[in-house]
Amino acid sequence: MSSQVSEKSEIAGADLNGSVAAAQKATVRSVYQQVAAEYDERIPGAGPADDMFTQAERDFIFSKVRPGQRVLDMGCGTGRFTVPMAALGAEVSGLDISRAMLDVLQEKLDKENLQASLNEGDMANLPFEDGSFDVVTSMLALMHIPVDDREKVFAEAARVLRPGGRMLIGVKNSLIEQFFQGDRFAAVDITDVESKELRFTQTRSGEEYVAPWYSFSPQDLNALFATAGMVVTHLRGNSTISAWLADEVLRDSGVAGTVRSLELKLSDVPPFNHLGYHLLVEAVKPAR
Repeated sequence: MSSQVSEKSEIAGADLNGSVAAAQKATVRSVYQQVAAEYDERIPGAGPADDMFTQAERDFIFSKVRPGQRVLDMGCGTGRFTVPMAALGAEVSGLDISRAMLDVLQEKLDKENLQASLNEGDMANLPFEDGSFDVVTSMLALMHIPVDDREKVFAEAARVLRPGGRMLIGVKNSLIEQFFQGDRFAAVDITDVESKELRFTQTRSGEEYVAPWYSFSPQDLNALFATAGMVVTHLRGNSTISAWLADEVLRDSGVAGTVRSLELKLSDVPPFNHLGYHLLVEAVKPAR
């Protein structure tokens, strides 16, 4: 009798978790449908710290993606990385939960006379065959995944990668949030650490939109990749120093140059790489 009660409780818990995850994904979809037309005006922010942050992302991705590779950009949004990867000559597929975001991306591709396959869908249930890609990328979008879906998403990424393929991601570092809960790069989109939400303020409609937002620790990422059968081969801290300096300080070219040089030297070195405001990670699916 007790085993039956336990089994029913587990089923009920699973159903509840599934309902919560579905509701959170519906919220994310709705928010990005609303802000798609203005999204590119909102990210990235303006200022030297933001510029350094964005350049670090680009350096990481484009040191690892090659022309001719089959790349899946998960949570591609309006194509912050999809477009330049297509311009590089990669064979890119973009996936996003919001059709409106994909429509903006398609306009950009058409304007640049570039090609990419765009797909509306859920990262926890990818519409691709096993071993379809050389590289899977996801920059910032993983923070919108419901916590209960994390293992599914990483498992799906591993499934669609060929043996020897790589996953490249950028996420906010929850380890840093233990020391500082403010949003260093806040402009109009503000992360609320305590509430685990991303708030879209000062929108064109005048409304404030809120979506779930969960950061990752280095330990979280190591566990998720290991569970998915992938091996972390590179963990880089993004904005290990610049995130803590005011833009007024970084506007001095000499200071900015020194900070950039130090970040380049320290961002790959333990334990400093674990102390980035964000984390840039490469993991490999072992070859059979």
